[in-house]
Amino acid sequence: QRIRESNPEKLEINLALAKSYYQLKEFENAIDAYADVLLFDDENVDVMVTMGNIYNNMGLYEDAENIFINAINCTYPTMQMYYQLAMTYGNQGEFMSAILALQEALALSPEDIEIKYQLAVAYMEVYNFTIAAKYFEEYVAIYPQDEIAFFLLGKCYYMADDYPAALLALLQANNLLSNDSRILYYLGKSYAGLGEFSDAALAFRKALKIEPEDPDIYFALGKSYYHLN
Repeated sequence: QRIRESNPEKLEINLALAKSYYQLKEFENAIDAYADVLLFDDENVDVMVTMGNIYNNMGLYEDAENIFINAINCTYPTMQMYYQLAMTYGNQGEFMSAILALQEALALSPEDIEIKYQLAVAYMEVYNFTIAAKYFEEYVAIYPQDEIAFFLLGKCYYMADDYPAALLALLQANNLLSNDSRILYYLGKSYAGLGEFSDAALAFRKALKIEPEDPDIYFALGKSYYHLN
């Protein structure tokens, strides 16, 4: 600390101090030290991006948003800048803004599958399940062992009333993870959507063995029995 105070114009010392605080997870001190760096190098986008990540870690999402936008505006933006900005928007529940930032990121890195996954999640949040499913399909083509992605894909198809496609995805999710009540619940609802109430009831009963107090599963099971009688 004394080194910085006695040599305020030495950028390298300030930067080293900021990095030390960051590594020690002393985030407030790190922010102060990085801000000192920007006093002498106000277009250092690497510092801005690091500060944005720190603000996110601290839950200061508006501060993170502002500094990521500053970084984007003062240089040629990178995929990572847009991606981190999108995550910041997502943390604030601003999913349409997150989608726009992710689309910018994808334009800079068209084959990045993680961006496509996050786009799928964001589109689910704004109830655009058809587009979400498109991105999940691309993701599971590369990661065919990801049961959560298959579950989300199946849920998207269910919400879009495409019950046959929902069944295919959810059966694959169930093959990969057979004791998940969420998968079994949507599997049952997809069977019910197709009028296959016996298979639906079987899936709901399996789900109840895992979550015996879940009222939604009980209700769905009751509806299936109603249609069977």
